Amino acid sequence: MDFIVNNSKLLLLTNLYDHDLLQNINAENNIEDRNYNSSSSSNQIISINKNIIDNSDDFVILGAWIPKNNSISLEHLKGEEEQKNAIYTFLNQGFHEYYFAMNNFEDSQSTKLTEELLKSAENTNLKIIIILRPPSEGNSNTNYDWKGWIKYFNFLEKKYPKSFEGFTIDDFNWKSTRNDTKFELNIDFMEYSKLIKALKDKDKDVKFYPTVYFQGKRTDTVANKYNDYIDGLIVASGCYYNVSTLKKEFTIFKEIFEKPIRYVVYPTITYNYSRQGYNPPTDRLIQATLSIASNSADGLIIFRDTDNPVIQEYLANQDNKEYLAKISKMKELQINEEKITTTANLKKLLNLPDAEQYANCQKWSNRYNKAYDIWKDLSQQEKENDKWKKEILQIIRKDK
Repeated sequence: MDFIVNNSKLLLLTNLYDHDLLQNINAENNIEDRNYNSSSSSNQIISINKNIIDNSDDFVILGAWIPKNNSISLEHLKGEEEQKNAIYTFLNQGFHEYYFAMNNFEDSQSTKLTEELLKSAENTNLKIIIILRPPSEGNSNTNYDWKGWIKYFNFLEKKYPKSFEGFTIDDFNWKSTRNDTKFELNIDFMEYSKLIKALKDKDKDVKFYPTVYFQGKRTDTVANKYNDYIDGLIVASGCYYNVSTLKKEFTIFKEIFEKPIRYVVYPTITYNYSRQGYNPPTDRLIQATLSIASNSADGLIIFRDTDNPVIQEYLANQDNKEYLAKISKMKELQINEEKITTTANLKKLLNLPDAEQYANCQKWSNRYNKAYDIWKDLSQQEKENDKWKKEILQIIRKDK
């Protein structure tokens, strides 16, 4: 999928949804909460709203990453009717994609849960993306037979062509914090286990969106070796408390990979920050992130806490100009405070317990500032030549 022409979002829609679903993409904005009736399922599919085509540059795909709300944990709901009711409620909230994890395609219980969900979603607009865990998160039951996974995904796409979108591998270029993994970096394991060889057998309609970090290692390896086999990127930030350079990070990744980007928004704290004593993200930080990402990414993925009031407010007001102006103002305030912190209060901050994390994120910001300045000063002719990418990748791939 490419985003080179002005109608990029429309091209994204064409690639993300098959032809039939593209004609029905606005259904989730019109579906009422009601019990599912299989005899009237065709009446629940509403034709595409012309406004989405006219305003396709403003369309942002919205996904949920393993929601922690039990009523939204679709794969664990019992019965097809209950699942379908929950799916329509989920769509009505404004979501288009649902992400959940699988450990083993050879586990009959796991495949049963997966295929029941895909069956329930097959006649709706919901797309399902399966998360595969890397060695840094897997356990003794996690299957790393890539050839087997690809064969299974090809099967799912043929059986559930409307609901099954594809898969991601989490923390693709991130490091392991465990002592029992053979490789410090997940991407080194991908190389060792010959993931690329398996990807060559992937059907074109099975989408692969690796989860890649702006601050991850071996980003050059992802770009140079895997870009031909991926259909887009799920991008996360290991420094999501800092948004000052977020727009520049998006620009660099889009220019390097030339693939659609979905960005992970954290309305709740992650393990790495909680163990360092951080408080959960503030409402202003989440709003600032939403403001930047919704104007830079092709899709947003809400991590876990989909019921967060700030997220719910965003879902209800994506087309509200007053609301968009409000979160833009929150973005300005957030960035201004970060700039003040990096100058006047730096010495004081370095005495705090979170000083190391803060200092590391400042180093990454400096790298992206440098990379962006180099890219910005290139002539159009130079930008059309991929030679510049090598220099940029060297800047942002540094391991220390």
